[in-house]
Amino acid sequence: MNQFLRLTFMSSWRRIKEITRYKVNFTLEILMSFVWGIGLLVFVTVADPGKLQSTIGSANYFVFLLIGIAFQTYSGASTWGAWEIHDELTKGQIEYTFASPVSRYYYILSYSLSQAIIGTIFSLLPMFAIAVLFSGIPPSPTAIVMTCISVMLTFLVLCQVGVLITSALLILKNVSAIMSIFQFLTQIATGMFVPVQFMPDPIKVLAFVIPMTHGIDLARHFILGTSTVWPVEVEFGALVLLLIVLSALARFSTSYLERKAKIEGLSLA
Repeated sequence: MNQFLRLTFMSSWRRIKEITRYKVNFTLEILMSFVWGIGLLVFVTVADPGKLQSTIGSANYFVFLLIGIAFQTYSGASTWGAWEIHDELTKGQIEYTFASPVSRYYYILSYSLSQAIIGTIFSLLPMFAIAVLFSGIPPSPTAIVMTCISVMLTFLVLCQVGVLITSALLILKNVSAIMSIFQFLTQIATGMFVPVQFMPDPIKVLAFVIPMTHGIDLARHFILGTSTVWPVEVEFGALVLLLIVLSALARFSTSYLERKAKIEGLSLA
């Protein structure tokens, strides 16, 4: 565990140093988080306040949309590790990297985890700050704590997805289609832009098994006061269950990857 914490810290610190090295670009990246939030105001004009109020319990589509978009950073974090591993794979560095004594599961997990940490600091938190500002009534301390718990659970579950995608990449060599499908589903079926309550039942079933759906829905509930798609305890339970199941699958996938690598290696050839 100490190795994992050290690896995650080093990976996160490296990303921070890379981001802050170029001051102008770093400043613009921070500003863009706020600009994105303000820019979403243009979509508010196409929403039906009455329908939103009757369906989700709030007519504040701007904050509704902003919270959903903020979670996009975790969608990227879950696949970013795979892209970095793919870069090492194409350059022939992956076998050298995997020769380190650190657990392969922890090594792959640190990629997604560090990206999620950076995304939380520089993207999600600024957007959440704008959401709280425009929500009208500041959330209570209890609501803030519950929001943090739901965000953290979503954060951890999606990092396991990142391990699965990265393992699939190293086994299959190219999973760009899988990553595209995952990105598509997180944007369309999670209620990021449109309330899940508006979707047909088959899409709702699909939405239930996507971790981000529950994170977005719970964050909106605690910050904006919207009604949840499913009972709050069910959504928290779903996140915990998904964390357990996906963690087990992630560990199995890395174990299988190690066995395969010992026989066939990890190069593209």
